Formats: sequence, structure tokens, C-alpha cells
Amino acid sequence: MFRPPVYQGRRAHKNYFEGWYFKLIDSRGDHIWSVIPGVSFSEDSHSFIQVIHANSGKTYYHRYPIKSFNYNRKNFMVSIGPNQFTNQYVSLNINETDLSIQGNISFEDTHPYPVKFLAPGIMGWYAFVPFMECYHGVVSMQHDLSGSLEINGLKLDYDGGKGYIEKDWGQSMPSDWIWIQSNHFEKDMKASFMLSLARIPWMKGYFPGFLSFLLVKGQIYRFATYNRSEVARLEVTPELVTVVLKNRKYQMEVKARRKDGGVLKAPRHGKMDREIKESIISTVSLELKNRSGTLIFSDTGRFAGLEIVGDMAQYY
Repeated sequence: MFRPPVYQGRRAHKNYFEGWYFKLIDSRGDHIWSVIPGVSFSEDSHSFIQVIHANSGKTYYHRYPIKSFNYNRKNFMVSIGPNQFTNQYVSLNINETDLSIQGNISFEDTHPYPVKFLAPGIMGWYAFVPFMECYHGVVSMQHDLSGSLEINGLKLDYDGGKGYIEKDWGQSMPSDWIWIQSNHFEKDMKASFMLSLARIPWMKGYFPGFLSFLLVKGQIYRFATYNRSEVARLEVTPELVTVVLKNRKYQMEVKARRKDGGVLKAPRHGKMDREIKESIISTVSLELKNRSGTLIFSDTGRFAGLEIVGDMAQYY
């Protein structure tokens, strides 16, 4: 619980999934890839590596035997076949008919999300609540990249690039959610932002919940259901997602401009049989103010991840 990045499913053998999301962007923003290693326990148990190419929207899903998945119990390190994933590097060796990736990318100056005694990660005290459908973790809010990848015969240099890592685990992804993430802001290249709103099953009902952080100059501004923040406004149109978050100290307005993306597989009762759409080339504009109206942060993030699944607007 106090090491969210490590594999959490040691005792899970059915109706369970766990996956990590690695975002890799070169220094010029010409080569944007996300790599998602994971494991699925169901009647169709297997491990997998899922890949999305931002610019084309093309996605790949490659299955591996469940026995090819290995992990370290103390530190974040998982391997799927010859591929290794940690909070310090990824080493890829994928040789499939539709996708070939070989190479190593190192992560430098990582910014793990803080783990505290009463708030072990991004979920706060909700991390202690048993039997939730899905748990969320942020492994690194921001880090620099070095190294290279050869993808389908083309060598790509990632020196000076930027990355981001998060993860999910549990039984199923929610029926409805919105996810927005960027750490490529125009004015402040060290800033990082994530927002996740979801319909969360609870007992025999559900409630709308959300998690969000903004990292600016070493300070983390938190907005979440668990710290009594609220969604003051949510509007979703075919072009734009607008969210206004408030807590007792701050207000943040989020505007994400939608761009096309690719189709990824998502879990339902551990089985990877859902399809959702993700863009990694959207943009997000942020304005953070204190409650007296003084502007603290205003910037636009490029290469934003954006997922809109179901209809979250109906809950607000």
C-alpha cells in the first residue's frame, strides 16, 4: 500500500488486472509513444504490452503467456518476456509482425508522487478502502529521458525528451471517466498536471469522484474528493472539455481541446475486452487562482493525454 508503483496483485488469481502507463516524448515532440505493460487474470489470463503511437493514432496489443510476467516484491520492476519496466528505465525488445521496438530509455530527475502515512499516493486515504473496483497510482509526475529506440527500422533519439508514468489496478476500469494529463507546458517546462474523474461503484450504488494534481515549482496543488474539493463545473462538447475545480484555498479551470486518438483495450472483471479511445496530442489550458482571485499559474500543455469514456457530465 505504501509502495503504489510495485506490483499489487501478488495474491490475485482471477478477475484482476494491473497495468502501468509509460509516456515517452522526444525533445522535439516528433515521436510520441505510450507503452502499457500489464497483466490480466480472467478466463483468458495473459500478460500484455499495449502500445499507442500518438501522431498516427495506431495502436498495438501483444499478448504474452502469464508465466512471462515477473516482478520484484520490494521495488518497482516488472518484466514481460525480454521487456523490462522500472521507475528508472525501460528496456524494450518487441518483435511482432506489425511492430518492432528495440532499445533502452533511462529516466532522470524523476518526481514520484509523495507517499504519506495517511495518504499513500494520489488516492489519499481512499487507498485504505478495501474492495474498490479500481485503484490509481502516479509513479512519476515528471522526468527527463535519455537513450534511443529503434521502431520498425527507424532509430529515434530520446535524449532531452520527457516522460510520465502512472498505473491502475483492480477488477475493472470505471464505466464512465474522463482523464487528462500533460507535462509539456509552454511557459513552465517543469510543470505537470493530471485529472481523473470517474463513476465509482460503492456498496450497491456509486458516487462521482475525482483526483487531480498540479505540480508547479516544486509545490503540488491537490484537488480530490478525499480532501473535500468539488467539481464546480463540467461541460463536455465534441471540441472541448471544461472542468472547474474548487477547494477552500484554490480554484483551477481546466480546458482540454479534443484531438483524435487511437483505440486501446481496457479491463472489465480482469478481462481485457473493452475498447476505449485515447488521444496523446490534445491540448490543455490551465488557470490556477487562490480564492481571492489572484492568478498563480496560467499555461497551456501540449501532447496532452485525453480519454472520455461514457458520460461523466450526467453526474454533475
